[in-house]
Amino acid sequence: MFPKTGFTSAVTTVLLAFAPRVAAEPTVQAPSAFFLSRSENRNQVHYAVALDEGCRPVGARPVHVYWRMLERGEAEVEALLSIELPAYGLEDAQQVESTAEGGRVRIRLRSFPDRPIDITTTLVRGQCSVQAWTKFGANTAQLVHIFVKTSWPFSVDFVRLDGVGAEGQALSELIRR
Repeated sequence: MFPKTGFTSAVTTVLLAFAPRVAAEPTVQAPSAFFLSRSENRNQVHYAVALDEGCRPVGARPVHVYWRMLERGEAEVEALLSIELPAYGLEDAQQVESTAEGGRVRIRLRSFPDRPIDITTTLVRGQCSVQAWTKFGANTAQLVHIFVKTSWPFSVDFVRLDGVGAEGQALSELIRR
């Protein structure tokens, strides 16, 4: 669920500014499905979904990526720079499906194209619920966070996926490249 805050308005404004214009129902929310953080600072990369009033994904590319610039303040957001897209951006294709409960969008991160992420959206008690799902080992689980441990100047020591398993247990998977 995504509480209504000043941050919500700021993110929605940023996302709408960079989103392609769609002649569908108006986007009412852009909740984050999961986020990525790095070892070098507190800033986060968020993966948000443009939704209509029924919590269905809007447009052919409803998932958008943006920075939360926490080093500058809680409400500070920015678009990714073009040089950041290979590391944090999305593959061009997004498979979008509307369902009776909301929708599903399959995305792939450019840095991990072999590990698809399914984002599901549902209307729960008048609020949009957005969750990301991917493989943790042999099982599918909810993806909450990706942590990237970087080394100077431009290398990655490891990537850790953090999530929640089917029984509600915390899961982590360490990926070394």
